[in-house]
Amino acid sequence: MKIAFVFNKKTTDLVEEAEFDSQETVDGIARALAFEGNDVVLVPMTRDEGWISDLRKASPDLIFNTAEGYSGIGRESYAPIVFEQLGIPYVGPGPYVCFLTLDKFLTKQMVSHRSVPVVEGTFVTRPKELEALAKDITFPAFVKPNYEGSSKGITSRSLCRTYNELVTYGKESLKQFPEGLIIERFIPGRDISIGFLAGLPNGGILDPVEYEVLDPMGDEWIYDYEYKNQKDEKVRAVCPAQLTDEQRLKIKHFMKLSVESLGIVDLGRADFRVTPDGDLFFMEFNALPSLQAGAGIFEATKRLELTYNETIQKIIEAAIARMKIRGKRARPSHRTSVRSPKVGLVYNLRRKQRHEEGFEQEAEFDSPKTIEALTGAIQSLGFEVVPIEATKELAEELKQKEVNVVFNIAEGIASRARESQVPAICDLLGVEHTGSDATCLSISLDKAVSKRLVAAEGVLTAQSKLYTRPPKKAPKASEFRFPVIVKPNNEGTSKGINAKSVVRNVDELMDAMQRLSVEINGPILVEEFISGREFTVGVFGNSTLRVLGPLEIRFKDKTDNPYSIYTLEAKMDDSPEDNEFLQLVCPVTDLAPAPLRHLQSSAKKVFRALGCRDVARVDFRMDNLGKPYFLEINPLPGLTPHFSDLTIMAERLGVEYNQLIKMILYPAVQRWRANERRSLMARAVNV
Repeated sequence: MKIAFVFNKKTTDLVEEAEFDSQETVDGIARALAFEGNDVVLVPMTRDEGWISDLRKASPDLIFNTAEGYSGIGRESYAPIVFEQLGIPYVGPGPYVCFLTLDKFLTKQMVSHRSVPVVEGTFVTRPKELEALAKDITFPAFVKPNYEGSSKGITSRSLCRTYNELVTYGKESLKQFPEGLIIERFIPGRDISIGFLAGLPNGGILDPVEYEVLDPMGDEWIYDYEYKNQKDEKVRAVCPAQLTDEQRLKIKHFMKLSVESLGIVDLGRADFRVTPDGDLFFMEFNALPSLQAGAGIFEATKRLELTYNETIQKIIEAAIARMKIRGKRARPSHRTSVRSPKVGLVYNLRRKQRHEEGFEQEAEFDSPKTIEALTGAIQSLGFEVVPIEATKELAEELKQKEVNVVFNIAEGIASRARESQVPAICDLLGVEHTGSDATCLSISLDKAVSKRLVAAEGVLTAQSKLYTRPPKKAPKASEFRFPVIVKPNNEGTSKGINAKSVVRNVDELMDAMQRLSVEINGPILVEEFISGREFTVGVFGNSTLRVLGPLEIRFKDKTDNPYSIYTLEAKMDDSPEDNEFLQLVCPVTDLAPAPLRHLQSSAKKVFRALGCRDVARVDFRMDNLGKPYFLEINPLPGLTPHFSDLTIMAERLGVEYNQLIKMILYPAVQRWRANERRSLMARAVNV
């Protein structure tokens, strides 16, 4: 398919070009349009009619439009009017929708008729109207141009608290934007954006995105022109937004009503404000949303496991489906096409039953049922899968079975670096694999090293001391803040942790270390016991991270020990829904927004500090002040359906098992495909 990409190119930092596309964005969109083998022609809009001649000459099958136009309240309608006169199908809104959504006042009237809550406002075009309004309006008030986007005309002075501030700034703004201003009641709260992309699940309504600023100036931060266009590196789009389940459902419902009432097609974005009391207010709609990498719409589609290129392709597919365009769609040429990879599911098999001798040595291994479930999940995603046990013959088997991507759940055997064995073999053979690399897995299994790296990033950790073996002489009580917990430094799955692991004095400490040294061969970590709530958080992704959870481990007080902990016995209970030791709670509805954000941001910091990739589960204890203390990380989290913490968390948060596996597998598949394309293209150049 031949696609003409029509755009306005940003050449200066002038306000008039604030909504135009940078060269980087133009290049990114062009690459994405060509991703499936389409023939792409760039047609930059000009002030004269030369661009229209270029468009005629190109004679495209479809136009991909991001052009904002140059001037006037109907500027966004200019390009689609031309497309319709030329009779060429195009992506995105028509002239009427472009005109309507650029008019903030009219847009609010339209959506309010569908019971979408809007902020009360008045449209003014003359200073006298402004003066009269200022006498009656409730302060604080907010001033902004009615026909502008990209926060043009919005500054720190837009928030007016007095009559004089409103009249003075309003008159200045009218001189710059004589087409008119909208004066509305100021709504304190947080900026939430929500996108629409036709053809995707849930009617195309994406997950809400929240804008976070790294260094807000003042208590009431405003996403003004300066932040959006000159300090954009200090603002990031975070998805999902921190909303309650009720708020999330409401904002998606309001977005659906807005899309319907405004006649939006293919894609769009609405901005809302959520007040400290939890109320939601519609602010404006953008029918030509930013397609810059990192924009909110792409943060939301990442949650659907769509890359930037794939998201652009979905926009094209939506337009093709809407207009019922017939004809063959282009595919990549044979020189650069990439086949689907063969996936090797690499595991350690648990052969011992729970009460058999030696079970604890295999506690981290996976059962045949887990292998079967994972095999089925990977097959459901359309991949050929080969289960392979991680034995000494693994390297040979990977070569013989021509595995392209390894789905790694193998815990390894014997050494303190055992979890790094499979990734190291994959690296040696040049085979892509899911999850973190060998270095990360070695570091993460060492609790003492992990704690030092995490603490360096500002994440709270409990005070601790590492022993290679139990000391012959009892340490002084002043060396520790009792109670403390005694645990293996290089084990997971709560191995070596039981009801007697938390101790209250030096004598109990010596006994606990002696017992543990007999059970577990390896260093012992003595750590200050953090009394409080225990949580685990799932983290997914790479450059952009997605958080799942938290899940809370609530302990049932069935013993005389006041220090409840997540023991191996509790973790291996066959019935997580009816566990005699604890209750797994998810979603956690009684955690205040601030501690919740602190917990989730700490999980991301841990993930990055240890160099994790694709997936990990991070454990915390939260003290009575709401401060989360890092306990440990598991970059090879259990994936047993209805049993492992991560799978239970996913199920209860609406993520199906197959989708969870997709979230882990697809980044590795994409890395493999990228390498394959580079190799194929290199060979094609040399032919």
